Amino acid sequence: MDNLKENISHNLIELRKSRKLTQSELAEKFNYSDKSISKWEHGETIPSIETLQQLCDFYGVTLDYLTHEITPQNKHSFLSRKFNNINKSVITALSITLVWLGAIVLAISSDIILGQLYWMAFVWAVPVSLLVSLVFNAIWGKKIWMPAVLTFLVWTSLAAVYCELGVDLSNGQGWRLWMLFLLGVPATAAAILWSHIKNPTPPAQ
Repeated sequence: MDNLKENISHNLIELRKSRKLTQSELAEKFNYSDKSISKWEHGETIPSIETLQQLCDFYGVTLDYLTHEITPQNKHSFLSRKFNNINKSVITALSITLVWLGAIVLAISSDIILGQLYWMAFVWAVPVSLLVSLVFNAIWGKKIWMPAVLTFLVWTSLAAVYCELGVDLSNGQGWRLWMLFLLGVPATAAAILWSHIKNPTPPAQ
């Protein structure tokens, strides 16, 4: 029991300091007195289970985080699923932002160096953004949006190729290649079917 109190009190102190909050500021957020916060952090009392859960939600950790000794090796495993999902979404969004930043740099560079704005960079940025999203979804095992992302990836890629050919080929020959979009039908079907392939479940030992 003593170890439990010590772990909770120590972790509550570290979490509060990580948010740069005083005991009074934390007490105000949870409608407690600063004396209650002080008792928790000195191990004199343990918050109720409801309060512990509220603290976990506030700090983005699991209940196990509060009750165990935290080390650099096991810290990540005690972060809450909600906290991890937010981090994954932010990382994905930042990666997509970099794609569009690269498109802007490419367009401006072409205008400065070649004297012609390469507006196709923004067209290509759409399928590349979808590809980045698809890669991160595959890494983190979130397959719920994969069929939709794959479908948009196929059609935006075909649109980008069509526009590129239309711009690059002389006499408007590229714009006549609209039949490229027929490739989207079997490609979409294959992409959706592939996304539904399930890994075999290993037999029980």
